[in-house]
Amino acid sequence: MTQLISKSLLLAFCMFFASCATQLPVATGIKEISPSDYRSLVSQKTQRKEVYDGLYNQMTLAATRMDGEMSEAYLAHSARLLQWNLTQYQDEKAKWVSKGTQSTDFFVSLYTPERKHNDLSSSKSIWKIYLDVNGQRYEGKAVKMKGQLTEIQTMFPEHNRWSNAYMVSFPIAAALSEGKPATLTITGTVTSTQLSF
Repeated sequence: MTQLISKSLLLAFCMFFASCATQLPVATGIKEISPSDYRSLVSQKTQRKEVYDGLYNQMTLAATRMDGEMSEAYLAHSARLLQWNLTQYQDEKAKWVSKGTQSTDFFVSLYTPERKHNDLSSSKSIWKIYLDVNGQRYEGKAVKMKGQLTEIQTMFPEHNRWSNAYMVSFPIAAALSEGKPATLTITGTVTSTQLSF
């Protein structure tokens, strides 16, 4: 009996330490963020809404505001996972900074029960997506994200296998929208909804 308890405790001990994943190091000069801190930040920057007509789901929308803090964390998380060296990290950061001078970005995960309606990036999309900030309205341009489901979910845990992932850019410099209340509106012939940030 004592031997069985000892083996059970040893097995539990081994499983506990095996489940504690080793965090990969990052190159010197790259901001570090733990996976749990990253997930916590994504959660803070994400709004989610489900739209129903009676019992029928018309849309499930999750959007993450890619402001300066979120973009910095996104790059740091990517650098650790992909084991970028300092040069790669600085190159990617320069691209984000350059993009931020021209646009404000949101990651958007969209589910519609009709697959053909999930077409935010199409030139003939049934949807319009707007950002209201500083008393102005900006129309967004969506680009469908490529990559494996697990890759996208690692960066944006709200995303799921039934949704399509998009990066939506609005023509307002990130510095002009940073830290200000904003409303994201998605509207179309099927339904409409808003998320407040």
